[in-house]
Amino acid sequence: MNLLSGMEKFGFSMDGELDILADEKQKKGPAQPGQAAAPVVKEEKDFILDKKVRCPVCDKEFPIKAVLATKLKRLEPDFDLRPNYEYVDKCKYDFISCPHCGYSALDTTFSKIDTARVKLIRADFCPSFKPQVGETLPETYSYDYSVEKFKLALICTLKKRAKMSEKAYVCLKIAWLRRAQLKELQGQKDADPKVVELVKKEYEGFYKQAYEGFMKAVSSETPPYCGMASEAVEFMLANMSMHYKQYDAAMKLIARLIQSPSTSRKLKDKCVDLKDEITAKAAAAKAQS
Repeated sequence: MNLLSGMEKFGFSMDGELDILADEKQKKGPAQPGQAAAPVVKEEKDFILDKKVRCPVCDKEFPIKAVLATKLKRLEPDFDLRPNYEYVDKCKYDFISCPHCGYSALDTTFSKIDTARVKLIRADFCPSFKPQVGETLPETYSYDYSVEKFKLALICTLKKRAKMSEKAYVCLKIAWLRRAQLKELQGQKDADPKVVELVKKEYEGFYKQAYEGFMKAVSSETPPYCGMASEAVEFMLANMSMHYKQYDAAMKLIARLIQSPSTSRKLKDKCVDLKDEITAKAAAAKAQS
């Protein structure tokens, strides 16, 4: 039966049996016995989309790259809660930077700027900024590109007199990016030693700033800290304290989390494991001294 009979009056003579899958079958070709289909290779660009954003400082629209977060598969986070995802380092896209006036911030705080801080940015930041309007937006962000924009965001947090937690969080994002980049470079045989050393120094420098900033924030601000729950920040700081061999500070933070009724059972279990690790490392350090 010709399902498309009657189309002759429109000029279409459709002979033969209708098969809407015919084109797809030709593309795939005949299946070979015992041969599995080739796996689909996913890349970072497959999870990136183009968006447009309006700047709250200069009121101009500009394009950005954003991550399709709903498509990402979350992996185990780092010891200090740095999020990890399959195929994409989402941290590279956690900022928004206006190429017209230079105003830059975390993507979660970019639009949340009051009139007083807009005036501060216009007065103390914008006059010094050299517009990057001719800059071509890359298909995907490199570590150097994202760090550059996060550094602009850090300058903006200083100029607009942001809370300590926001300044510390921007520093932490830069440190996380440099740490990931350092790991990537260390896996390359032809990596430039000078570049590796620079990336390492920036990682350590910004990580220290983030640690000291968050320690100040938890003692002087009311949670949440730049959108982060107090329990998450304190657990992160306990890990960071251990990184800096500040075992007493780490133990105090862990004890507070374990005793707090607002700490989830899952986090308390992690705290118990971390407590054992801190105790072991503190004992080993004491034995060496």
